[in-house]
Amino acid sequence: MGVGRHCLVGRVRELLPFALLAAACGPSFQAVYECDVHFEHCYALEEKAASAALKRQCWREWVDGYTFGQSRDRIEYATKRYAALASDSRPSLDVSSASSETLADHAGGPSPTSAFAPPPNIASAQPPAPAASSAASAAAPEKSPLRAPGADCGDACTQRWTSCSVACKGVACPLCDQAYRACMPRCFR
Repeated sequence: MGVGRHCLVGRVRELLPFALLAAACGPSFQAVYECDVHFEHCYALEEKAASAALKRQCWREWVDGYTFGQSRDRIEYATKRYAALASDSRPSLDVSSASSETLADHAGGPSPTSAFAPPPNIASAQPPAPAASSAASAAAPEKSPLRAPGADCGDACTQRWTSCSVACKGVACPLCDQAYRACMPRCFR
């Protein structure tokens, strides 16, 4: 048991310098940061009303000198964007001057309106309503929407609290709050 452990420790000591050397050959944080910054600069030019020549030059510079440590999808995007700007047969998609219909056709759906909003629904808006005869719809009484138990009473309590608070002229009235707290439990008895 002592000999096996000794061999393992010796083996780790032999391989440790090679592991450290391999880690030192990777991209530095500074290099990756500079590549990221230059990519974001080129990407920002796409959003601005910059000339196609300026955009093409920016993407060419990024592809030629700033791909170290970058992900494959960024490199592919930059290469495709440079090729699209370099070819005169296909005009570039200028976001600032394109209509929303053009963007929707290009992207396969409507454009997002906010980074925090959920994606828009691209399925059909509503399924077709079943065909009902006008006589049947006229004869059927209209159903009221479902309401929670005690909702009518709660609405009355809220109306009383609102009218009391308005009489206080915007100042928090402890008497209004106290009356509201006393009113609400009665709605659920």
